[in-house]
Amino acid sequence: MTSRVAVLFPGQGAYLPGVLADRARHFPRAVEVLETIDAVAVEHGLEPVAPLVLERDAASLDDLLAKSSDQLDLAIYAVNAASFEILNGLGVRAEVLVGHSFGEFAALSGAGAVSVADVARMACTRTKAFRQADPAEGGLLALDVPAWRAEHLVGLLNDPGLRLAIDNGPGQTVVSGPVVSLRTVEEVAAGLGFRATRLRARYAFHNPALHVAADIFRSATADVRLSEPRLPVYSPVLGRYVRTVADAREVIGRNMVAPVRFYDALLSLFRAGTTTFIEAGARQALTGIVRSSLPTSARALPLLPSRGDMDSITASLDEAGFPVGWSPSPTRPGPAEPLAHEPRQSPRAAVVPPEQDSPPTRADVIAELADMYAKDLGFPVEMLSSDIDLEADLGVDSVKQLALFQRVRKQYGLSEPSAERRVRATTLDKIAELVEEQRR
Repeated sequence: MTSRVAVLFPGQGAYLPGVLADRARHFPRAVEVLETIDAVAVEHGLEPVAPLVLERDAASLDDLLAKSSDQLDLAIYAVNAASFEILNGLGVRAEVLVGHSFGEFAALSGAGAVSVADVARMACTRTKAFRQADPAEGGLLALDVPAWRAEHLVGLLNDPGLRLAIDNGPGQTVVSGPVVSLRTVEEVAAGLGFRATRLRARYAFHNPALHVAADIFRSATADVRLSEPRLPVYSPVLGRYVRTVADAREVIGRNMVAPVRFYDALLSLFRAGTTTFIEAGARQALTGIVRSSLPTSARALPLLPSRGDMDSITASLDEAGFPVGWSPSPTRPGPAEPLAHEPRQSPRAAVVPPEQDSPPTRADVIAELADMYAKDLGFPVEMLSSDIDLEADLGVDSVKQLALFQRVRKQYGLSEPSAERRVRATTLDKIAELVEEQRR
């Protein structure tokens, strides 16, 4: 059976500030994508999003969720669409495209079923639909259990607002619902001994609770021009290939409220001979799902797991069996050049001995943390400067970060901070700040 390549497009949460810095500018088509999306943003009264993905000190995911959610969907789509153009520019060809949740819009545009400009307009329209419908505060909660167990839990609670929203595989199912209902699920999950993780989302996606917003969105996008896909697209919402204009319209119309059967999509593709999955977007959430859900003969590769340069992309592709032989060539600059940065300062190596009476300073704590993290992660201690972002710059996934933070708690005798504070503690400086606060 011939091996096939699937390109995966992530959805909610797939954003890293400056993830395309020193990458997009090498590919004229990627630059055009960003320019097109920025033009649509301005057309809808929004700030351009290219600076968010090209400047390393741009707003974080949490900041966008709190203050500029209008830009977040556009930024996620911009990374997805530009990533696909980078893959094309490197000569990597996909046999099938698959989007996860909002990522289905990127899959459709990558296949030529809808233009980049129209997807950007739909992203703006989608945000306006949420604002107009004003749904109750809700969210998403990931449970480290298979779908059948999550369904039993939802049925046991008998809460009409709760729904099984996303089936990612045997190790993760996502439920959606009102915030108060998700708190109940968290409590029950803790009592049953399995982990529940709140995801970064403002609404109860893939839940009938969003039907008013979905109706507004469908009406507002009814005249968007669609075509039959030029590349095969497999939709986890439809549970089948998108073959016609009507299919594409259905994917768009059901995206907010229909459950995402991503695990079923992966199984269907794998059984048909797809054994390589490349995640064309920021972070590596879908890569982790593939690795944990499919047999080891399936290969998963994140294109942009962290910030970096083109060498990190080509090295990963080469290791995965895609020798691209890429070398930089002069191209026109992107719509927003990355800002210049001063060299990062490494934490000093000296550590205050524990027998001293005076409490350790912030620099001392950072040095201790750098030593601990360097040994565990296998990085030179000099690399772990106080402001380097563990996920954005080093690609350390959230599970590993949580495990390391629990070691920090044990070493310093810390109580458990709020989930929001813990999520924001992605640099050694922020972690040291938590240590200092609890020592006061």
